[in-house]
Amino acid sequence: MATHLHVCTPRDGWNWLMQGVALFRKRPADLFIFGNTYLFVILFVGILIPFLGAALVTLLTPAMAYGINLAGKMANSGLRITPATLFAGLGPDNRRYLNKLMMLGVAYTAGFAVAKLIAHLVMGPQPDIDLANLRNLPPEQLAQVTEFMMQSAALTILTTIPVILAFWYAPVLVVWHDMQPGQAIFSSWVAVWRNKGAFVIYGMGWLLLSSMLSGLIVGVFSLLGLPAALLGALNIMTLALIMAISLATVYFSYTAVFEHTDELAITGD
Repeated sequence: MATHLHVCTPRDGWNWLMQGVALFRKRPADLFIFGNTYLFVILFVGILIPFLGAALVTLLTPAMAYGINLAGKMANSGLRITPATLFAGLGPDNRRYLNKLMMLGVAYTAGFAVAKLIAHLVMGPQPDIDLANLRNLPPEQLAQVTEFMMQSAALTILTTIPVILAFWYAPVLVVWHDMQPGQAIFSSWVAVWRNKGAFVIYGMGWLLLSSMLSGLIVGVFSLLGLPAALLGALNIMTLALIMAISLATVYFSYTAVFEHTDELAITGD
């Protein structure tokens, strides 16, 4: 089969953000609950269940990515979405694609593991300190540990970005374009690479908007002198709001690249 992609301008990356914001304003309640569901899966399943939780979330990420695109499509069509939409890729309507989505999940997990291994090898071993006694460390040791952790986190992000982008469109290409997992990953990477300018603006614009929104909300409530516990809860709510809006933008990056009249052909089996 042949799947066609459109090469967007860098400015289109900003348009994806604005379309997502407009969609959130159209369906705020549905998308906010949907975003909270995704955030719950990441934080509570991925973090609170040692090791297995993070592995499970990573394995299911392609299936949930399909649910995110489906939610955007449904909301854009005026249909109601629910938290269950996030897991639509695992449901009976998509049973024929389940094995392919799970294969994507395995490949995604392996890609993340390799990316983190590369970051670990580059950074080397963590400084030998007592993590349970951080408060009593000399300032120079604490600064060393802080610097190491920040550099390690930054390097991990840099090494995992190519993995994320390689799988950006892969789940919807498997379900909506009936591609095999390997061809879907290849096509996703080609699509992202050809539209790298739009993705740079998309990423930078999202960082700018999320920082401004978070800073505004937290700053205003901090000036009101609210208790620290309430500010913490508001921080989580702000994160959920940012998550909801960000998820609303994903579908529009797909439609701009794969549902446009100007075409380039990617031929698959």
